[in-house]
Amino acid sequence: MASSPGAPSRRTCRRSYGAKTTAGPAGPSSGPRGRPATDPRAWKRLGSEKLVETPYFVLRSDSYRLPDGAVKDPYYVLERPDAAIIFPVTASGEVILVRQYRPAVELVELGLPAGLVDEGEDPLDAARRELREETGYTGGEWEPLGSLASSPSLKDNWAYLYLARGVEPGAATELDEFERVEVEAVPLAEIRPKIEAGEIVSSSGVAAVLLALDKLRPQGGAP
Repeated sequence: MASSPGAPSRRTCRRSYGAKTTAGPAGPSSGPRGRPATDPRAWKRLGSEKLVETPYFVLRSDSYRLPDGAVKDPYYVLERPDAAIIFPVTASGEVILVRQYRPAVELVELGLPAGLVDEGEDPLDAARRELREETGYTGGEWEPLGSLASSPSLKDNWAYLYLARGVEPGAATELDEFERVEVEAVPLAEIRPKIEAGEIVSSSGVAAVLLALDKLRPQGGAP
């Protein structure tokens, strides 16, 4: 996972944001993953200007024409790489979580292994890589849980969620320079109570947990 935005990490420096900016002087707005939006309710993008560009995000100012003719200018958008989030479960029924400090919200977060997808990288490959690099766990049977946008009114990226069953330890971790990660194995039955207790706070992570628990629920079992 990329380190906090104090200085570029070795993995963050591999990423480029050039492919993210698709707005032309008068091009149409885009749908999910850059597909042209064909819905008649879609706004038409009239122009776009980069205001801030860093190794971690690009802040741009767009102008849009709404279907009723009104013009919204400026509309601020944060360009971010896509992310992969993993719900890894061992054969013995333990979920592998990571605990690390999050300066933006000033707390030590307990959450799922996750990280950014490098430019041109398949999200599943990124998910496998991030799990290995953060926790040392590999293998297992992988299943996609879907994709979601954590902040669609502001950020343009998508998070790809995966369930990994039967993961095993054994690989060496490969953390960024400023990552300080504690790996924890938590019994499956204790995961949902940790959400309810406010220990797992990432909205994308909570979504991945709930989707994974639904997949793992015995047929006809209680929610």
